[in-house]
Amino acid sequence: MEDLLREPSPLLTRESPRQIILEDFKMDLPITGGWGYDFDTACVIDKKDSSVNPNMPFDGLGIEYVFVEKRIYEEMIIFRQSHEKFSGIRWDLEKQELISRDEKHYDKLIFNVLGFSDAIWDELTSRFEVIQKSGELEKMVELDAYRESKAYRFKREFYFDITSFYGT
Repeated sequence: MEDLLREPSPLLTRESPRQIILEDFKMDLPITGGWGYDFDTACVIDKKDSSVNPNMPFDGLGIEYVFVEKRIYEEMIIFRQSHEKFSGIRWDLEKQELISRDEKHYDKLIFNVLGFSDAIWDELTSRFEVIQKSGELEKMVELDAYRESKAYRFKREFYFDITSFYGT
């Protein structure tokens, strides 16, 4: 089954990202706009949204990271066929860039994303449990190398319109 894994396609949804994240994760983020694949579909973080408590410090960067996590899960699990879902998903920030364009301010984030097919993940988990039970921790080096060889890797870009809170 691992051969069926392919890089997730960009999300094309009738509902807004805010609505989908609310339905799937019970989180109401102060966002408008799109899924953030480029400037035209940037996710707009809205400091003035009615869901924002004006008496609390606004954490725009924190909202960006929550959005990144939820979009990755949507792409790699929720919007995929059952035989194409990823497990053991991780992402690491490679680059962050502030871009000013048309009197707006954008944050562009690039992440390295990693995941495994469910079959490989199940195999890795069971092999790890065997090593733990046996106490033969020296076998972890071999398992780590195997895990690295089976990981599916790709890059993802995220564009955020941060004009509402930039410089505040």
